[in-house]
Amino acid sequence: MLRDLLVLTALVGSALGHGKVTIPTPRAPGTAAQAACGAGAYKVLTSDLWGPIENAAAKVDSGYNATACHLYFCKGYQFDDNKSNVYTYTPGQTVTFHVSIEARHTGYANVSVVDLAARTTIGKPLYNWPVYTNNSLGPPDWPADETDFSITLPDVGTKCQKAGACAIQWYWYAYSNKQTYESCVDFVTP
Repeated sequence: MLRDLLVLTALVGSALGHGKVTIPTPRAPGTAAQAACGAGAYKVLTSDLWGPIENAAAKVDSGYNATACHLYFCKGYQFDDNKSNVYTYTPGQTVTFHVSIEARHTGYANVSVVDLAARTTIGKPLYNWPVYTNNSLGPPDWPADETDFSITLPDVGTKCQKAGACAIQWYWYAYSNKQTYESCVDFVTP
């Protein structure tokens, strides 16, 4: 009985968390996200920072502002909550990432520079995994670059010179369970 309870607790804990970037420090939710996304989505966004976007989308309520909260772009987290967390990167600079994976679900992933106003990628992905977190593999066979990798920042011209214009977005779509995960790192170029 106790063993069954411990197994159930472990399963519930793993279902609550999945993945997010932890290095460099990504965007986090705050009062601007709460105002834009509404109380229902915001509660989910803050209770499980590793969780899939679909969990927050399922809790959208009358406080959700579709013009301001783009759940499927930077997870709805707002630049206004993250102004003190903007990195300065130069073209050609290597940026090291660490992704914390709490539960593995087979899918694909990439890392791209994104235009925050247009909500589009700038150029090609900087890192790409056609198969990401293959849940048929055991821990000894997990590719190390799924959690620890580096990207080289491309020359983006003058597009990213103003804070709030660009971010580096890690995107993972787990097609095995139809869940989406995103983390954005705000940056500027000199």
